[in-house]
Amino acid sequence: MTTHDNNGDGMSGPLDIALARAVRDLDRDIQPTRDLWPGIERQIASYPQRHRNDWLYKVMPYAMAASLLIAVTALILSVTQVGSREELKYVSLERSIGEMQNEFMAVRNPAIQQFEAANRGLDRETLLLLRKNIEIIEKARKEIELALLENPENLRLIDMLMRVHQQELNLLNQNYVEPDSSI
Repeated sequence: MTTHDNNGDGMSGPLDIALARAVRDLDRDIQPTRDLWPGIERQIASYPQRHRNDWLYKVMPYAMAASLLIAVTALILSVTQVGSREELKYVSLERSIGEMQNEFMAVRNPAIQQFEAANRGLDRETLLLLRKNIEIIEKARKEIELALLENPENLRLIDMLMRVHQQELNLLNQNYVEPDSSI
């Protein structure tokens, strides 16, 4: 190659192309006149070799084993926590339904007393009809509660229970003695 290397690929001019053609056309079966291996060995020995980090090769299998152990442990812990989360979900769901029932009863019992006091002036038939409606709503509420005990994750039942609670409280909070109130 010449010293006129313009494009960086080692071939810059007609001389380089002619030299490459001459090398290509040489007979490949020509044997060298002397042994070339001592020169090759000297070049290899003079070229700086990368030294192996022996400690790295000794530590690497242990590091891989430790990382594999950590990965398996993390997998096992995440799988077992998912199972315990599911149990906690059901426990907390049942607990929250129970708390919702307790809060409802805490509001309902005084509302029944206020309903009775506010509607004493009604005639007997109207009062019986109102009490019958309250009993129907209470029966529906109890049926939904039983269904929720069997299937606590059913969101539809929870929604139905909340609506029944609201309907019962609306019925109990109305004063039917006043002329603008109606059944």
